[in-house]
Amino acid sequence: MIKLSEFYVPLRAIEEMRLRPPSTSSLHKHPKRTFLLLSGVLVLFLYWRAFTSPFIYDDLDQVLNNPDLESWSLLVQRFFLHPVALTNSFLGYTGSIYRPLFWISLFIDRAMWGLHAGGFHATNVALHFVNGNLAFALLRRLKMPVLSAAVVALLWLSLPIDTEVVAWISSRSYALCSMFIMICLLSALKRIRAGGFMWGFACFAAAVCGVLSHELGIVILPLLFLVVLITNLQYSKNLLETLGIVCLAEISVEALRFAIGVKTFSSVASLKWVSLALRQYVVLTLFPLHMSVERSTTISPSQPYRWLIVGMLCFALTLSYAVLRRRSNPALLGGLTWFAICIAPFCLLMSYQGVAERFTYLASIGIVTAVIAVCSIPSQPRLRNLLMMFIAVWGVWNIYRTTLRVADWSDPVRLYQNSLQATPQSPSVRYNLAFSLRERGDLHGALTEYNRVLQVDRNFPHAFASLGDVYLQLDLFQAAQAAYKQALVQNPKDIAVLLNSGAAYQGAGALSEAETTYQRVLQLDPASSAAHVNLGVLYLKEKRSNDAAHQFASAIDLKSKDPVPYYDLAMLFQQAGRGDLALVLYKKVLELKPNDEDTLQNIKTLGQAH
Repeated sequence: MIKLSEFYVPLRAIEEMRLRPPSTSSLHKHPKRTFLLLSGVLVLFLYWRAFTSPFIYDDLDQVLNNPDLESWSLLVQRFFLHPVALTNSFLGYTGSIYRPLFWISLFIDRAMWGLHAGGFHATNVALHFVNGNLAFALLRRLKMPVLSAAVVALLWLSLPIDTEVVAWISSRSYALCSMFIMICLLSALKRIRAGGFMWGFACFAAAVCGVLSHELGIVILPLLFLVVLITNLQYSKNLLETLGIVCLAEISVEALRFAIGVKTFSSVASLKWVSLALRQYVVLTLFPLHMSVERSTTISPSQPYRWLIVGMLCFALTLSYAVLRRRSNPALLGGLTWFAICIAPFCLLMSYQGVAERFTYLASIGIVTAVIAVCSIPSQPRLRNLLMMFIAVWGVWNIYRTTLRVADWSDPVRLYQNSLQATPQSPSVRYNLAFSLRERGDLHGALTEYNRVLQVDRNFPHAFASLGDVYLQLDLFQAAQAAYKQALVQNPKDIAVLLNSGAAYQGAGALSEAETTYQRVLQLDPASSAAHVNLGVLYLKEKRSNDAAHQFASAIDLKSKDPVPYYDLAMLFQQAGRGDLALVLYKKVLELKPNDEDTLQNIKTLGQAH
C-alpha cells in the first residue's frame, strides 16, 4: 500500500530547485489566499474577451431563442419532467440527455441579465475560476506540496482545450458537473476523517447535483475509490458509510433518469474506436495545434492501424512504467488513472457526438498532474532542469494558444474559419460558417460555403433549404427554386421551405405555381399566418383586393403577433378610402412594432387627408 507520507514525494523536487521561493513566501504562508489571487488574475487575463462575446452556435437555440427559459413553469415542464432529445446526422444516433441543473443555471442568468450574452459568459468564467481553486484544494488535501499543487492547477486553468467549456455558454454543464464532483470528493474526505451529518449531507447533495448537471457525474464513485487508495485511508465505519452515501446518490439519480426515459448512449464502442478516441484526447490536451467546435469527423474507423498501434503502445508503456514506479512516483499513476476514469465514458460509449474537446475538461487535470510528475523522474539536476524549462515553455504556449482561441469565440466567422483548419471535412462547421456569413450580409460568401457543405454531404439537414434562401435574397429565383426542390425531396412537408418556394415562384412571376404552393402550406398547417399573408400579397398583385383582404383578415384571426397582416390590411383600407378602419389597424401595428417609420408616416398621411 502507498503510505500517505509517500504520496507526491517526487513532486517535492520542484520545491527543492533553485527557483523555489523561500519558505516564508506568501504562497507558503497563505496558500489559499495567494492561489485565489494568482488564479483570478490568470483567468481574467485569459478570458477577458469572453465577456464581450455573443451567443454563438448552439447558444442561439438553447439560450437566445429558447422560450422554455422565460418562466419557471415552462422550465420545469420541459427540462425536469422530460429528457431533451438529441440528433446527430453523422453517427446516425438519436438520443437524449437530462441536465436540469444546467438549464436552471441558464434560467437564473436569463432572469438576471436578460438576453445580454456577457452575463452568461461571466458565469462560465466564474465557474472555471472556482474549479481551479477546488482542484488546488483537492490536491492539497491529497498532501501534494503547495508549489506543486499550484503549478498543476494554474497549468490546468490555462489549457487551450478548456476554452470550449469556458467560452461557450452551451458547454457550461461540464464546468458545473466538474465543480460538484470536486466538492463531493472534498466533502467525502472530510466525512471519512471527521464524520458528521453535515459533511455526509454535503457529499450526498454534491453527488446528486453532479449527475443532474451532466452524465459525467457517474465517475464520482470511481474517483472516490482512487482518492481513498491514494491517501491510504484505513477501513472504517466512516469510510463505508461515505461510500454508501455516494452510491445512494448516484443510484437515486440513475433511477430517476431511467423513469423519465433518458437514453444518453446507443452502444458500447469498438476497441479500435476506443483506441482512436483515447489517442485523440491525449493529443488535444497536450498540444492542440488546431481546434474545432465540432469534431464528429475527426475519427473514422477506416483510419490506418499503424499510428493507432504506435499510440496505444506508447500509452501502455507509460502506464506500465507508472505502475512499476507507483511507490517512488505515485503522482504519475494517480494522474493517469484520474484521466482514464474521467475520459472513459466518452471513449467506451457511443454518444450523440463521437469526439469533442469539451469532453477532456475534468480529465485533463490528470494529464497535467502526470506531466508535472514526469519532471521528478530524472536524478540528474541538469535533465530535471531541462524538463522544468520545457514545462515553463509549454505553460507559456498554453497561455498564448488559449488567448487566441478565446478571441475566436468572440467572432462566429473567425471561430468557424479557424475550426475548419482542424476539421475541414465537417459539414456542420462549414454550414455554421455559411450561416454566420449570411447574417453578416456576405451573401456570396455564404453561397460558396453552402455549396461546399453539399460537396461534403449532400444529405446534410437544411443545406439545400439554406442555399435556396440565399439565392432568394439575391433575387436568383430559378436557382432558388431548384434548391428548394432538392430540399423538399428530403422533407416534402417542410413548411418553411414550402413558403420560401412559393416566394421564389412569385418572384419569378409564376403566380399560379406560387398560389398552389401556399395552398399546400395551408393544407399541412391551417394555422399558418405567413401563408395567408403571402397569399394576400399575391392576390394584391393580381388586383384581387377582396381575396387579399380575406387572407389578411384570416391571418389576423389566427391571433398572430406578426404586425405584417395588420399593416397590409390597413394599407388596403387606406387605398379604398376607409381611413377610419386603416387607423385602427395602424395602431395595432404600433403595439406590435413600436415606432415603425412606415406606419407612422401612413398615419400622418391619413391625418393630413382629413
